[in-house]
Amino acid sequence: MNWPEAFAARMQARLGPEWEAFQEALAKPPRTTIRLHPEKGKHLYPEASPVSWHPRGRVLAERPNFALEPAWHAGAYYVQEASSMSVRVFLPERRPLRVIDLSAAPGGKSTLLLDELGLTGGLLIANDPDSHRRAALAENLARWAIPAYLITGRDPAWWAEHYTSAFDVVLLDAPCSGEGLWRKTPSLSQTWRPEEVHFCSRRQRRLLSAAKTLVAPGGHLIYSTCTFAPEENEDNLSAFLAEDPEWFPLRWADHPPQVVEISYAGGGWGYYFYPHRTIGEGFFLSAWQKKPAPARRAPAKYKAPPALRPVKRPPLPIEGPLVFFQQGETISTLTESAYRLLLPGIEKMEALPLWRHHKPSHAAALLPALVGEELPTYELSAEEFYQYLRRQPVERALTDAYGRAVRAGFPIGWLYKGRPSLPRPYLSS
Repeated sequence: MNWPEAFAARMQARLGPEWEAFQEALAKPPRTTIRLHPEKGKHLYPEASPVSWHPRGRVLAERPNFALEPAWHAGAYYVQEASSMSVRVFLPERRPLRVIDLSAAPGGKSTLLLDELGLTGGLLIANDPDSHRRAALAENLARWAIPAYLITGRDPAWWAEHYTSAFDVVLLDAPCSGEGLWRKTPSLSQTWRPEEVHFCSRRQRRLLSAAKTLVAPGGHLIYSTCTFAPEENEDNLSAFLAEDPEWFPLRWADHPPQVVEISYAGGGWGYYFYPHRTIGEGFFLSAWQKKPAPARRAPAKYKAPPALRPVKRPPLPIEGPLVFFQQGETISTLTESAYRLLLPGIEKMEALPLWRHHKPSHAAALLPALVGEELPTYELSAEEFYQYLRRQPVERALTDAYGRAVRAGFPIGWLYKGRPSLPRPYLSS
């Protein structure tokens, strides 16, 4: 493979004797890695190799056909690059947390953050301004079914204007030139130009300015990209954080030796994942902490937005610390911990949907808090499962208005009495 000349010159200068190994790695197919759901997937793939920086990361020996896997449809695991699972190492230990993922779609890092928050650890705002990307984000978060999130579509500058110092963790997985993904999509390398790196760098600095504004005293700013270009990584962070007395860098003290640690201006520490060294694709990660206030004030108490006033639980056997509220014709849910951290003035949002049009939503079937023993359950045959995936009606004599469809022990949706039973869409079923 012939790499762009400017890219090759830069990487050869940076990697020195490792340049040849780097080139060879880029020419090889990527490894398949997944992250297991903490409840639904905890017993899966016991024989798979672990990802050293994530307790539920797994390296698969071969890539299955995920679209035909009941466990995938049930949200028992997420297909995610191993390198991007490292974001968790810079989360603070304290809970609860108010977290925002500013560029959240399609949902890999947001589902990872939800794992860390769980049912009692706080609220995640999963934000993405792109409506098409938000559709995939909503589906993935609904499938993951940890109801501690709200999906929004604001520009980061809007957040910075309205919610200064409001978040304990701000994750900016910045849009970038994508050099770290060339192994997965080699055609991207043929359209790469040095000008694209400079364009991305300017856009990232605008996003960093907003992200920095959102961090509360004592909070963490986590920055990542999937590119090797220093102009998009440490150079950006140096420009915004170096010599700022309100910020100090965070270091990954026990990082694996395969991950390359660099230092940059202002005492910052950055971490590069190169494909010839690690199992994941190309990735960069760095984090800073805002100086804590002299005496930590109690977090501000906000009233819930009018769109999220609590209502009674829908007629589903659900356990757990959950709050239910109605949005139009849909009853959705949040954990009590997330509900207590809501911000005022957020009206356009989506949460995990439970009930609509007098029947349970698709996402409700995948909720670990659902008490399955109290529901009629129907095990699908292989042929019925494929019918279900093809959006063809599955004929069953149901004793109730609806029952949970299960394949190989994994809930995958609902069967409805007297009407077609379809697996999608997640948010309008």
